[in-house]
Amino acid sequence: MKILMIDIGGTNVKLMASGHEGRRKVPSGRKLTPDDMVKEVLNATKDWEYDAVTLGYPGHVVDGRPSAEPGNLANGWVGFDFEAAFKRPVRIINDAAMQALASYREGRMLFLGFGTSVGATIIVDDVIVPLEIGWMRLKSGEKFMERLTAKALLQGGKRKWLKAVAEVVEIMRDVTRPTDIVLGGGNAKQINALPHGCRRKDNQVAFLGAKRLWEGSDLIATSYGSSWRISRTGCGAIQDSKPVLEPPDDEAASVRYG
Repeated sequence: MKILMIDIGGTNVKLMASGHEGRRKVPSGRKLTPDDMVKEVLNATKDWEYDAVTLGYPGHVVDGRPSAEPGNLANGWVGFDFEAAFKRPVRIINDAAMQALASYREGRMLFLGFGTSVGATIIVDDVIVPLEIGWMRLKSGEKFMERLTAKALLQGGKRKWLKAVAEVVEIMRDVTRPTDIVLGGGNAKQINALPHGCRRKDNQVAFLGAKRLWEGSDLIATSYGSSWRISRTGCGAIQDSKPVLEPPDDEAASVRYG
């Protein structure tokens, strides 16, 4: 089965597909409706062949459907018929959950995504639960959504943003007690020295998460209310899959910013 991944961000909609190298983008933003998104995606992928679509949605998803309008886009997403629009089977998952699924091995993994906004997902023993952490607060009293966005990075500077990232990692480490922490999203590349026990994943790894919603993959995640349950289908699915407690030397470092 050939899969088209649609990863909807606040700045761009990222596209990848089975059998095609690289990634394509179409603009996103606060005026983007689902109709506009479908038209742009179909136009950008008209030379691609695919059998099914995985949609990474920047908002709450229940039973495989958007249950709340996204904060960084226009309205109209709840109740939209994506399968009719694409004329193909469509499976929808929270965008941070899709990226987390791509990086998951086993055990208890925390994913933190730093892009236009901030996203998080915890996977515990093959159960995926997206987290809404934007309203949580730093020691300064500022909300995560105020200090960890792309806008905050641009306006406040990298040093202040990195200090907030380091603090958030420690807060979420204390809250979730993971054995593995993955940092992703478009701005994860700005984190030069990774916090202790963290590893970084490029956005393009999300395609593996898109594939893992469909039969034929090593892991298959199935929607179950507001979470997803992973089943392991291949005998090699968990080979060499122990959580990485210490990242490679080129990615591992303790981060302290005064």
